[in-house]
Amino acid sequence: MTDSEQPPEQGPEPLVFHLEPLVPAAHAAPGQSERKRLPGVLTVASLVVIAVLAVIVPFQASSIFVTDFTELAAFCLVFAGLWLLTHRMGLLSIGHGALTGCGAYAALHAANDFGLPLLLMPAVGFVAGCAVGALLGVPALRLPKAYLALLTLSAAVAFPIVLRQLDGPLPVTLDGEFIPPAWTGIAPNDEHIWEFWLVVVWVVIAFWLLHRLLAGPIGRALVASRDEPIAAAAFGVSVYRLRLAGVSVSSGLAGLAGGLMLISTNFNDQSLYQEVLSIKLFALAVAFGSTAIGGSRLIMTVPAAAVLVILPVWLGDRPGWVTQGGWIGLLKSEAFLYAVLLLVAAYVRSRRARAVRSYGA
Repeated sequence: MTDSEQPPEQGPEPLVFHLEPLVPAAHAAPGQSERKRLPGVLTVASLVVIAVLAVIVPFQASSIFVTDFTELAAFCLVFAGLWLLTHRMGLLSIGHGALTGCGAYAALHAANDFGLPLLLMPAVGFVAGCAVGALLGVPALRLPKAYLALLTLSAAVAFPIVLRQLDGPLPVTLDGEFIPPAWTGIAPNDEHIWEFWLVVVWVVIAFWLLHRLLAGPIGRALVASRDEPIAAAAFGVSVYRLRLAGVSVSSGLAGLAGGLMLISTNFNDQSLYQEVLSIKLFALAVAFGSTAIGGSRLIMTVPAAAVLVILPVWLGDRPGWVTQGGWIGLLKSEAFLYAVLLLVAAYVRSRRARAVRSYGA
């Protein structure tokens, strides 16, 4: 072969980068990319139990108990927002109680001052929560992650004071009633049943939309920006904008919950959204959000909301039990029970982390 017939020299082979799915190894499974993962047995069983309770409990329980369950369902949305923030984005918020109050304030005045239909109040709460969350996230997300927690904690402390200045003498009552339609077959004096079902419908729709959002490319991008932000940015993900959108949606879920709480309470007051509420929300989100006890799933928002709502009611029904002095009174206090819950979650998570490291070694 002559020189003229020699094939042209080829340069170095181009470098090809492959973006591996940034999914924790514990959640990856062979053939997962070829088939969708089926829901776990525990998740399906939990959903069935919740559906049965939603149908049976309102007709069998007292109006006070149904009102507590209505509040529990609304708080599930707050924990869903915290779950999105902490477990999908790796961020912290200690101000979701204030964001819930912002949604309640906006929804209340949209109905009282502008004549908005009562059934659309929760949507206003969602928009208000998104707006306030974005307002807090714009400066905080340009700084280290701890600044978002500090800024939201400041908002939790300031919100009751601001609410008192805006609304003056509190509480402010909602102008209107949630009268059950005739086609429901619910008696007019059983409006608590209609209120419960309204809240449950809003919660189910919000959970379904959130699940669909996180099951797609946006959910994978959130995981990538949490685990490997530099690599995600190199592949065209706008990490700052994505995180800002995630913070806004998380805050919007809290605002939506605030709007839903007006359905059962029918008033807004600063005592409902003290800074201690934000601290409790954060503590329960951390405790029940531990992946060691299955907290990577949205279903864990239900037991967290149950502890938040049912525990004070249960303790309030036992005044002689919680007013004892000394060590006995301390061991029976709500704060001590929260501390025990956090310690147990931290212990279980640390044991799981050690097991994973030992297995990897």
